[in-house]
Amino acid sequence: MMESRKMISRFLKSSINLLLERNNVLSLFFIIFAAAIILSTSILQFGASGDILSETMITGDSREQTVKAQRGDIYDRYGIPLAVTENINVISLCEAGLDSDELNSMLLDLTRYFEANNIDFTDPLKDYISVDPVKFNKSLEEILFWQTNRNTFGLKNLPEAPSLYTDKIYVKTDPEEFFKYMKITLFGIDEKLSDKDSYNIMRIRYAIYLERWAFQNGKPVEISRRVPDLSIHFIEEQNFRFTGVLSSSEYERKYLPDAVYISHILGYMGAISSSEFNELKDSGYTMNDKVGKSGVERFAERYLRGVDGKTPYNILTKREDNEVFYPYDSGRSAVSGSDVKLTIDMDLQKTAYRALQENIEFIKSNPKDKNKGDADSGAVVMLKVDTGEVLAMVSFPGFDPNDFIMAPYDKESNNRMAEVLTNTKDKPMLNRAIMEIYAPGSTFKPITAISALEEGVNTNQYCHGTEIISEWRFKCLEYPSRGHGLLDLTRGLATSCNIYFHKLGVETGINNIDKWMKAFGLGEYTGIDLPGEERGHRSNRETKKLMRQSVYDQLWLPADTAQTAIGQFENKYTITQLARYTAALATGELVTPHVIKEITRKDGSVLVSENINKSTVGVSDDTLLAVKEGMIAVSQDRQGTARKVFGDFPIKIACKTGTAETGHEDRSSSNALFICYAPADDPEVAIAQIVEKGVWGSNTMGIARDLLIEYFGLGSDSELEFEDPVSLY
Repeated sequence: MMESRKMISRFLKSSINLLLERNNVLSLFFIIFAAAIILSTSILQFGASGDILSETMITGDSREQTVKAQRGDIYDRYGIPLAVTENINVISLCEAGLDSDELNSMLLDLTRYFEANNIDFTDPLKDYISVDPVKFNKSLEEILFWQTNRNTFGLKNLPEAPSLYTDKIYVKTDPEEFFKYMKITLFGIDEKLSDKDSYNIMRIRYAIYLERWAFQNGKPVEISRRVPDLSIHFIEEQNFRFTGVLSSSEYERKYLPDAVYISHILGYMGAISSSEFNELKDSGYTMNDKVGKSGVERFAERYLRGVDGKTPYNILTKREDNEVFYPYDSGRSAVSGSDVKLTIDMDLQKTAYRALQENIEFIKSNPKDKNKGDADSGAVVMLKVDTGEVLAMVSFPGFDPNDFIMAPYDKESNNRMAEVLTNTKDKPMLNRAIMEIYAPGSTFKPITAISALEEGVNTNQYCHGTEIISEWRFKCLEYPSRGHGLLDLTRGLATSCNIYFHKLGVETGINNIDKWMKAFGLGEYTGIDLPGEERGHRSNRETKKLMRQSVYDQLWLPADTAQTAIGQFENKYTITQLARYTAALATGELVTPHVIKEITRKDGSVLVSENINKSTVGVSDDTLLAVKEGMIAVSQDRQGTARKVFGDFPIKIACKTGTAETGHEDRSSSNALFICYAPADDPEVAIAQIVEKGVWGSNTMGIARDLLIEYFGLGSDSELEFEDPVSLY
């Protein structure tokens, strides 16, 4: 720069001397012209990093927008996609220096284009006020709170003696009056415009109004999404007409059709709540984000989400004569979220869903004996006994997670979403496999048998038909008059005789039974990688004290032990706990059930490996063998409660049926449960299931049968004939 200035100085000095010598006016012209050229060249050559161009580069507003990261996808164990992301077009509005009249005119043009092309656009007003006719859509109390809220209009409550000048500062109880206030006073919309056109402008003006501080500081306000490509091209070409309108693309969660079979495991996405925001704001979340609300979407949120990016944006404005455009290659790129591969086998998952649904319908339509025809829900869990991988987990009824995505754009989706969220009778949002606890009924009897064997109790017991235990009379459900006679452990399990297990439990003692309940994971968290798991509780002295207020009622009695021994009294466990317990009966090891197999980055590298966690329950091989023989007899013995379904099954299974009283048998049926593992001699999988109000455990065995047929590839099964069980408990 210094050399340039010296060169210019020397040139001017010599030129002036020449001029003085010749006194030539024409020379003066050429001198001035040449000096201008040299000066310009000097600036171009040496000033690119200097003060002049630097000043030009910072003129105007620096604007950037958030680039949402692509959310990670979710797959089944074989790579079948279940939850993916799709690219959608978004239209936003930026502050572009328009005055109120110019903004209203542009929005009128834009909203008319939207309506002519069936494009939905933002409508934050719809919850409060609508047109055709103009009316409030909430109670007056809610409307007045909305109007007085400092974050919206900040109007004042009406004074006791209203003055004549209340239209601008006081609340409006008449919808027509408030509509006029928003139209004329707040947004300055032309009085001649129809209510419909005015309302459409107000919809977007109100959306801006809610975000007015951020909007004025350069943050775009979204006004429409899922805009067709053709409309995007048109709006971009007409940027001079739609001043301040910005188009961009975002990722949105999409659930594939199979998601309805696995809704409780996948979970769903929803708008972040205030409590969630307070918890996550330090991780870069904003109040406008969507997050996983349940299932894997919630559990693996931090892996699925990814990291948002930033990019500059350019728009034409009315504010400056010379727009400065910023390069698009600045900012930072978004980082995609990681993918989650589940342990779930979708063929097994769909089989479980179909079988559970059909079984419920069959029981409901065939009321017999104590069946009131009120079966309505249930759950089933199938897991690998050696790893804890959940191959199938179904809770019925369920929901379609896509409804939570499509609700803003589709009325039917919105109605279904509202229904599942408010249905407190069927509770479709509840994952019954981990969030509901049930009395296990006779599926508990193997743990009573294990407790007796491990504590050295004589497992030969006599059933006389009735038994008095601490002044309580207990009856054999199958032979209340004559009883079963002398039973060993194998026959006790095969017939599921209550008297046999009442007596065996009392001789074993509640403390010993409780010790082995805990060892097999009953009444303990399984540690499954899903949110909302219930712990349940074991039937023991401590639980009875917690459940009862009277000191007398807190006293533990032998009759309590007798009830506990058959899976009643205070026993309450999840179906996942029962599946885990069944797997431990098969192997002697307690596994941690899990639905996530691995989490990988988009480049395929493994971020989180499968976590296989198991520990020994400390039971002897002889004990497990004795219980296994009894559970095999349940399906093979002539009096076995599962013989009619599994007696001729090509693979030998160890199983136990269960009927659990709920305490409401005067008005509803008992719950029906079933557990099994297979093959009995070389266990691979364990199953636990329940049909609420399904009456008899034997009623539900077709669910497990269908699952085992699918798992072992035994071909299509002939239609299962449900018959009356040999034993009714």
